[in-house]
Amino acid sequence: MKIDPISSNPENRGVVGWALLGASRVAQQFLIPALRTQSHPNGLPGQNGARMIGVYSHSARGGAAFASHNRLVRAYENLDELLGRNDVDAAYISSQPRHQYVLALAALEAGKHVLCETPMALAHSEAAALERTARMHGLLFVPNYAYRGDAALARMAEMVRDYAIGELLGGQIVNCAPLPPDLQSWRLRPDGGGVVLDRTIHDIDLVRWLFADEVDQVAALASRRSLGQDVDDEVVVNLRLRRGGQLVHCHDSFVTPHRFSSVELYGSRGSLRVHHWWSRRRPSELLHVRNDEVEVIPVEGPDHYTATVRAFHAAQQNPANGAFRTGFLATASDGVRNLQTALAVLESARNGVSVRIE
Repeated sequence: MKIDPISSNPENRGVVGWALLGASRVAQQFLIPALRTQSHPNGLPGQNGARMIGVYSHSARGGAAFASHNRLVRAYENLDELLGRNDVDAAYISSQPRHQYVLALAALEAGKHVLCETPMALAHSEAAALERTARMHGLLFVPNYAYRGDAALARMAEMVRDYAIGELLGGQIVNCAPLPPDLQSWRLRPDGGGVVLDRTIHDIDLVRWLFADEVDQVAALASRRSLGQDVDDEVVVNLRLRRGGQLVHCHDSFVTPHRFSSVELYGSRGSLRVHHWWSRRRPSELLHVRNDEVEVIPVEGPDHYTATVRAFHAAQQNPANGAFRTGFLATASDGVRNLQTALAVLESARNGVSVRIE
């Protein structure tokens, strides 16, 4: 039997080997730095808890340039060759939405755990197939709703669970910022999904996570004011929750400037508001509002990608009775439900009617 000198090295035991599927901006700016800050599972000083085995891109030239810029060992032109390596434990998928399903399915069928950027697929049936495949192979599949790992949002979730603002009565999410010119490409094509599959789908996830409830009905209005000739570049959505019946209002835009992102929850004994949760330029902050008095709640913690990768490693290495303890991480089932709800938002905006979620 051929022994891999890397995986057989005692210092590499417990270290997660990653295959990067997609030479994307988000991988370069967020995922790679997060991987490089992971501590070694055995606490070895100067040793890292993650190894990046290589990157695969549909563009051989783009993959090679990405590997060189990010100091990766190798770019692969053959997907099966990279996924066939014994020292690859997990795959990070960050490609255009039209490629995500195929890449994720290939990784799962190769026996690799998966962290997948959103949306995990473009059709509900494809997302459900990924969930079934992961469950069938006993693999961890995490759709990357990384904002759950934001320090302020994580503290908000804790305070909600501790009943700090009493019974939840409703909420509002704002995610408005002009789409930078260098991102005005596939996001503005039908198979990119526009603002709904880029931003609203994260609102939906936060609502389901923070309220611990499912969305029962959506009503949406959308426009294609300046960027979206083929897809919506702005949308307002009302979500009604199934068990509690609360209403949550969401406003997402690629074209509205000068409005910071916020998540606000209204409770019977106060409100909680997180500012700048989508911002790349400043940390988020958490406010507790009660009787017209505002208290700034101190929060601290790693950036949301570092927190996500840390939780992913812990879940991957410590499954309990065949199930993974994922903590705040979204599950494959969450990914399926979020996509189903986002597709209902698109249907509502297209047909001018409210849509029930089955």
